[in-house]
Amino acid sequence: MNFFNRWLLLLILTGVMTTGCDSPGGKASHHHGKTDAAPAPTENATFLRPDLFTAGPGTLDGCVGLYTYDSLNIATESLDVDKGEKIFATKASSFAFLRMHNHNVTLQYDKAGSGPVDKNTVREVYKGGDYTAILVIHSLQAQGETIVIAGTLEIIQGNKHFKVKIKGVSGC
Repeated sequence: MNFFNRWLLLLILTGVMTTGCDSPGGKASHHHGKTDAAPAPTENATFLRPDLFTAGPGTLDGCVGLYTYDSLNIATESLDVDKGEKIFATKASSFAFLRMHNHNVTLQYDKAGSGPVDKNTVREVYKGGDYTAILVIHSLQAQGETIVIAGTLEIIQGNKHFKVKIKGVSGC
């Protein structure tokens, strides 16, 4: 059997195996799990994407965390409470601030849902109104009193989720 015939046979067998699991007539065969189970969300709900903001609220002082989209080309030393484009700001173990659809949103720290994930990673949960924000971060390097951070931010509203990679700074 030549090389071309082997690939053709492999392609036909693959097609038969992938389409052979379903019964005719669109009914699920005995090879599948429950058909009434809700599918896992695979796409981000983009309407939950936080707006960029430059200046945070006046109550955001002292020990804070300031985060922006990982994809933005913003130097971490440019992030400050009153400058640099941010999407999420936190006051240590107190509250978080973000903007959604041109409205300020303040979320309260949820101590029960927050804590260390491992030696280098921390999970912080903030809740308020119908939003929940989950910040999973790890330290990259220390620069004096400031720590450069990377991780993910997930915004949840009901059964809709938006998850994005973030970078930022934290310090007092």
